[in-house]
Amino acid sequence: MAGDKFYFLENKVENKKSRDKDNPDEIILNTKIMLSRNLVSHKFVDTSSGSEKNAILNRVIKSVSDIKEFEDLHYLKIRNLKGIQKDLIFREYMIDEDAANKVQGRGLFIRPALNSGIKAAIIVNYEDHIRIQCTSPGLNIKRTYKEVIGIEKCLEKRLSFAFDDKLGYLTASPFDLGTALRITVVAHLPALTISPEIEDFVKKINNIGCQINSYFPGQPEIIGNLFRISNRITLGKGEKDIIKEMQAICLGIIEDEMDARMQLKKDDFLGIEDNIYRSFGLLKYAKILSYEEALELLSIIRLGLDMNMIDGVYDFDYFEMINKITNSRIMLDMEISGEISDDRLDLLRAEIIRKKILKEVD
Repeated sequence: MAGDKFYFLENKVENKKSRDKDNPDEIILNTKIMLSRNLVSHKFVDTSSGSEKNAILNRVIKSVSDIKEFEDLHYLKIRNLKGIQKDLIFREYMIDEDAANKVQGRGLFIRPALNSGIKAAIIVNYEDHIRIQCTSPGLNIKRTYKEVIGIEKCLEKRLSFAFDDKLGYLTASPFDLGTALRITVVAHLPALTISPEIEDFVKKINNIGCQINSYFPGQPEIIGNLFRISNRITLGKGEKDIIKEMQAICLGIIEDEMDARMQLKKDDFLGIEDNIYRSFGLLKYAKILSYEEALELLSIIRLGLDMNMIDGVYDFDYFEMINKITNSRIMLDMEISGEISDDRLDLLRAEIIRKKILKEVD
């Protein structure tokens, strides 16, 4: 296990995905799978004293250090993460921002994606004693789950997890009882978002036992036509059943979005073409772009590429761009230290996007 001198952005090499016009990885952009576990003979995190949290953390650190399979895990003290470093790690590993609050006894292990494309994190003393989570590009539920459960089985050799024969794994939240398995996908749904079917789609997702939210926590507005969709029920279902159901739900989401795109092209071809080329014009000539505005424009350009309705644009990974054009990532990549104005960041963001996706820049 490596120490906490980890350089926090491990892969400058971008993950490449083969694509075609119907590639579902441009609709389901990312898969995150989490398992929550608590240690026996310890109170839940919210009711634990500071000394007990520290004891839990030290116990987990010792267990991880003794496991050969965890040699490539890097330990970080969350209280030591500041500014850009914290923002980048939390975004790269899709960790809840709240994990940076009340940090006594809280620790973080991370494993870079390397060649697998799957990033792993173990968060200690957040909502539960241990949260194991892995993220992977595109729709990749089975492989991501295999990584998560592999980590859990290694930990279980040295730690005893609280379990009840009727309730399953015991968790701080009753919503996580049972398997405590949470599957979340990031979906890019531009055609559904602007269609009259969006309300019915959201109702359907809720009715089949999932929750749907904006991609950005705490934001009621849908920015960049991005959604987080998660399973809601973990009690009374086996892990294999949850995986099978979420896989089927995701394929249904992809089908709904593809149908909405076909309908949009049929009913309002000129309108969507105009929207795509207006977005192209703004990206090409705008001097400054805020993060939110950039995502809105990139979403429509991505839609134009997927529907074969635009030229002059390189193929690009929308989810990768979401992280590449944040303020923190721009400052890291441009090696900017110290104060920088919002206008300057917006100027750099516009330049980065043009260099990244436009084939010809005036």
